[in-house]
Amino acid sequence: MTNAIKSEADALKDILAWSQARPVWQCDALKRLIKKDTLSEQDIDELTALCLDDALQSAALEEVDLSSPASGLPPVQLKSVGNVHNVNALAENQRLSFLDKGITIIYGDNGAGKSGYVRILKQACRARGRHDPILTNIYEAASGPQTAEIGFLSGGQTQSAQWQDGAPDTDLLTAVSVFDTATANVHVDATNDVAYTPLPMKLLERLVQACRSVKGRLDAKVTEIEAQTPHVLSEPSCAPDTAVGKLIAGLNKDTTEDDISRLSVLSDDETKRHAQLAADLSQDPAALIKRLESYVRRLGRLSADIAALENAASAETLDRLNALDEDLRRKREAARMAASRHFDADVLPGTGGEVWRLLWDAARVYSTQEAYPKETFPSVAEGSRCVLCQQTLTPEASGRLERFETFVRDRTQRDEEAARDAVSEFIANLSEELPSARRVREEVLFLTDDLAESELSQAFRRFALTAKWVLREILRKRAGTMPGALASPLEALEQAAVSISQRIDTLRADEDSPERQALHQEYQELSDRKWLAGVKDDVIAEIGRKKQLHELKQAIRDTRQNEITTKSTELAEALVTDRLRGRFAQEVDHLGIAGLAVELKKERSQHGVPQFRVSLIHKPDAKAGSILSEGEHRCVALAGFMAELSTTDNHSGIIFDDPVSSLDHLHREAIAKRLAREGRDRQVIVFTHDLPFLFLLERACSEPDDGLPQTPVAIRHVAKRGDRPGHCENQAPMKAQSATKRVETIGKHLANTRLQYDQDPEVTWLFTAKGILGQIRDTWESAVEAAVAPVIKTFSHKVNTKGFAKLSVITEADAESMRAAYGRCSELLHHASDAMNPSIPTPDQIEVELKALAEWLEDISQRQKAVS
Repeated sequence: MTNAIKSEADALKDILAWSQARPVWQCDALKRLIKKDTLSEQDIDELTALCLDDALQSAALEEVDLSSPASGLPPVQLKSVGNVHNVNALAENQRLSFLDKGITIIYGDNGAGKSGYVRILKQACRARGRHDPILTNIYEAASGPQTAEIGFLSGGQTQSAQWQDGAPDTDLLTAVSVFDTATANVHVDATNDVAYTPLPMKLLERLVQACRSVKGRLDAKVTEIEAQTPHVLSEPSCAPDTAVGKLIAGLNKDTTEDDISRLSVLSDDETKRHAQLAADLSQDPAALIKRLESYVRRLGRLSADIAALENAASAETLDRLNALDEDLRRKREAARMAASRHFDADVLPGTGGEVWRLLWDAARVYSTQEAYPKETFPSVAEGSRCVLCQQTLTPEASGRLERFETFVRDRTQRDEEAARDAVSEFIANLSEELPSARRVREEVLFLTDDLAESELSQAFRRFALTAKWVLREILRKRAGTMPGALASPLEALEQAAVSISQRIDTLRADEDSPERQALHQEYQELSDRKWLAGVKDDVIAEIGRKKQLHELKQAIRDTRQNEITTKSTELAEALVTDRLRGRFAQEVDHLGIAGLAVELKKERSQHGVPQFRVSLIHKPDAKAGSILSEGEHRCVALAGFMAELSTTDNHSGIIFDDPVSSLDHLHREAIAKRLAREGRDRQVIVFTHDLPFLFLLERACSEPDDGLPQTPVAIRHVAKRGDRPGHCENQAPMKAQSATKRVETIGKHLANTRLQYDQDPEVTWLFTAKGILGQIRDTWESAVEAAVAPVIKTFSHKVNTKGFAKLSVITEADAESMRAAYGRCSELLHHASDAMNPSIPTPDQIEVELKALAEWLEDISQRQKAVS
């Protein structure tokens, strides 16, 4: 669509269509910018919030907005600068006025205060380059800020702005452009943007500024959030190659709390393993291996004991013991029945019983070993005595003893005895499996303290106590319900032994071996996970910050300016580039420097604003400012300045401060003519201290050489009175006034001072009269210059032969009357000064001489006008 753009209205419509694809907040910004030049801090805050959340209420740019008053910039003309306060030493209660259209020349000698007014306008209006600081009045203790009142026209309406040094500019006044030496340096020596930018480009330029402002807000938020990251996470102590290190390095908005918990929570086994590895890696491997080997052996013994205890405290054991008891009962009954056959009914109770058997066995031992070692038990030989009662055996007693021994040696008795021994042996073996309380405590401490197996230690303790109770119940009751299967720690003990053996194998490996390195890596992994557990809350908070940062960075993407600058560059190509380059060539020609091989070259675009520099056609890489003469430098700068103004149809005022400094008379005249032509279409204000240029500029306005109408011109004078500069007069200084204007000025002054003649003729009037007469005589000289002006003029470098015929109207009588009047003035002036008793010229006498001068000027002027 850009190719079809012919006007600013077309460009605005193009921006409207282009904006539909822009982020919501940029559309809202365009809506605001079309209505006002500068976005407030509140605007930027609201746009920043919208950039972060486009669901907020916003307003898009619409076609109706393009017809708002802000869519066109009305021309601005300065009316006046006045009521200056505390600026340099400028006199207060003064007013410097300007023509609305045409040229206003403000003349001031050096030190007259002219530069003070220029500095005010440079700050209030639009001026490139360095702005000289505005000082206060160092000679007086002026109070309050530095201020001035600026009157101006905008769109034909009179307005007023209160300027204050350092305060924000009045936007409308920035339509007025200022050219001075500092501006000239910028134009020629540096690549710079176009001074005036059409509204569509300005709109995009301001959108770029809005992007930068919003980005600044977002960047500040990013910096603020990033600064909240604790040092423990900004410089984490975890290793980069562990799972935790990789998690921290890759921490982002998508990291979940489960990801953190999964690594930060260590099981009891992992905690134990970490402590174990810490010990392993910090001790002497040989000593540690020796101690671990003792642990393995002890675990082996404990496992064997537990296996035996587990086997003893079992249902099978109870069944076996019950079976042995039952076998003993049966065999005892068989022995009892056998005993009834061998014993009389009158034997003592218990005879043949277990206690009796013990007594009988003891008697046998005593008999065979002590009493009758050479005889078979029982000894019943004649004369033998009973080994129990020590009485001599009677035949009846001998028979009884023999029956007792026969009973003891009977098979049923032997079976009973064998069954009894089996029960005793089985119980003895079971009793040996019962661990002592001390043994249990020792093994519990071993598992807890030495192996750090607290869980296994408790499992062993529970098993040992339960197994002891079960075994005692078996031994005591010989019957009853068995408890459920015991939770045996045997498998865990064996696994612990295997783990220790593996540790031993690893410890026997070299420090640089893969096994040893794996040990270090495992320890680092566990250490980092333990560290993560300590900073878990910080990590979770950091994930929240990562989410905020992601949202902010997504929003920052919507502040990128490349598409805006691309669009602005397209508009620049359509609205500015060709027009600017062509106009620059014309301006170079208008200023009489067409012989210079220079052109305005587009250098680059910055933030969507085209930038240009003055380039030497035959040496494009060289800086023009270092090659051009000072005069050429200034003319080229002025050409660039005027070319820029052509990029808009807005004819606001322009201000020139000493535009011909360092120029020769040829370039001065060319610039005077150029400014006079510009003054026909717009307001031009020229500040100068160069009297010849004042005459050249005034003449260029009143005597155009292109056949077009004259340019309105007005001259103002800024003067110093006493030690106070800045006094403003709405007329040219006497030395710059024409002869006719001087006559008018002298006449007004004479009328205002007549009273002095009546009040103090010998002092006050005397000095006044001398001054007026001197001015009349000087004006006669100016009158002669005016008479010959059709041919040759002051400060002119050429003779106008076309006006030579006008000199023919000057007669000898004109010369004689001029000489006579000039002589009378001299006589009155010298007579008043030198006579012993002078006759002071009266006001009437002076008025007669002034009238003669006026009539002489008018007569010759009328006659010259009549000559074609």
